[in-house]
Amino acid sequence: MGKAQYTEQELIRGCRKGKRRYQELLYSHFYGFGMSVCLRYTYSRNDALEVLNDSFMKVFEHIQTFDETRPFKSWFRRILVNTALDHYRSNRNYRLYLSFDEDQMELAGKSDTGNPEGYDLNISSDLILGLFNQMPEQYRLTFNLYEVEGYTHDEIAGMLGISPGTSRSNLSRAKKMIKMLYQERIEPNCNEAI
Repeated sequence: MGKAQYTEQELIRGCRKGKRRYQELLYSHFYGFGMSVCLRYTYSRNDALEVLNDSFMKVFEHIQTFDETRPFKSWFRRILVNTALDHYRSNRNYRLYLSFDEDQMELAGKSDTGNPEGYDLNISSDLILGLFNQMPEQYRLTFNLYEVEGYTHDEIAGMLGISPGTSRSNLSRAKKMIKMLYQERIEPNCNEAI
């Protein structure tokens, strides 16, 4: 029987019984969703895959604590994010950061017209991930946790071991850097196509 023949609840119940086949089916069912979350928090597919696999190990280890009255995806997303943060903390001393001139970032922030019509909203997810992967990890993590996951600056501060003010600063700098990277790397290509 394939995964389409089982409901999400049946897969979870099978995992609770420790049945490997159900674990494999749950893994394949949520692989794409999990990978999309992990790619936002890591620099490479290999790192994303490592975080994803570690997350699934935690899911299988703690599946008994899952409340079936709540959505599995939400519970799984929290595990993915927490595992990505653990991965970040354990590897932060080994990361190389791109250096961006503060003046360049200030110029990117000041050139804001408040009109998003100048931006190409049809760019691929690979290009967007490429922009994110060029940012320092602290900026990328703060941006994802605040803008995508909806955490407050106080919560982010606790997760990353920084102050709420640093979280706010990281978010502001992340937004400026995204804009600057977009203007440098994507806008010129869009204008060439016209």
